[in-house]
Amino acid sequence: MLPKVAIIYLTFPTKNWEEDIERAMRSFERLKYPKDRLELICVESKGSRPPVKEWFEKTWMQKSGTTLPRITYIFRDEEIGFSGNNNLGFEKAKELGCDYVHLTNEDTEVDPEYLMRAVERAESDSKIGAVQSLILLGQNRDRINSAGNAYHFLGHGYSTGYRHARDAYSVTGDEIGYASGAAVLVRVSAIEGALFDEKLFSYHEDTDLSLGLRSRGWKIVLEPTSVVWHWYEFAKAKINFYWMERNRYVLVFSYYRWWTLLLILPALIGVDLATAALSVRGGWWDMKRKVYGDLFSRDFWQWIGKRRRAIQTSRTIGDRELLRMAVETIEFQEASVQSPIVTYIGNPVLKGYWFVIRFLLV
Repeated sequence: MLPKVAIIYLTFPTKNWEEDIERAMRSFERLKYPKDRLELICVESKGSRPPVKEWFEKTWMQKSGTTLPRITYIFRDEEIGFSGNNNLGFEKAKELGCDYVHLTNEDTEVDPEYLMRAVERAESDSKIGAVQSLILLGQNRDRINSAGNAYHFLGHGYSTGYRHARDAYSVTGDEIGYASGAAVLVRVSAIEGALFDEKLFSYHEDTDLSLGLRSRGWKIVLEPTSVVWHWYEFAKAKINFYWMERNRYVLVFSYYRWWTLLLILPALIGVDLATAALSVRGGWWDMKRKVYGDLFSRDFWQWIGKRRRAIQTSRTIGDRELLRMAVETIEFQEASVQSPIVTYIGNPVLKGYWFVIRFLLV
């Protein structure tokens, strides 16, 4: 019998929510996975636009258990972010006895066999904790959105293969730095407690998930035959710079051992100063200043301390193994945020720095 899987699908009232949900649901109707082994858990929380729930119930709930898998719709009338929404779905999946959950973004279309291929890969190795699907761009269907994500040793992250032609880019089923939360299968038994830390709210939750799994000995892999198309748009809202900057510090201070933190400290300070200068030039200094406010906040460090104790207690590997997949250069996905200073000065320096200190990790 095939494992029972829950697709966790967030029906958030975004700018293009009706078009996005229609596209995704049509693709879910074509799934080649037994419907009696499937649950579709839709989760919505309060947004800046009217709720999706009433429209969804009129349009799609009548297809629950027929052309679509059985649908459970969860609505929370408060702002809880990507993390909180997925946690609600994860708790419901456990209640329904699911072996896996697949996080599938609202603005996606899935190949009919995407779920079967991801599950087969996970079942092939009992140490696989998460399987990312190959994510292609919906706007350019032969171009890659993410062939696995790269994790930088200072906490940054980016998609590999971005905008490369699928046929011209070497896509393998190897381990990856971390799995994109836009399309990832997660083994329920590999998760201790909640799926995500809700205080992260937005950005780096998927990085945190992957680092947490790897720290306990689980593998994070890509399955190239599990294909999802993503109508990806780079979000330029200033608040996103805050979440990205703050949350990378959360990861570094939570996961790295004290010796590793000491080793990376010069690079961490140098890149932070460069980022501060870039924030002034880019018009988001107020967000960077907000990050500094957190770094000097007692509440922030109490949160870090609690996370750190839990992570360091449960981990089964050292930092050398944890950071085995880490990269040493920072790559930019969009020309609008590229920096020649980082590309031609920062990256060569960081590359040499990481080449030396990685051998000192324990």
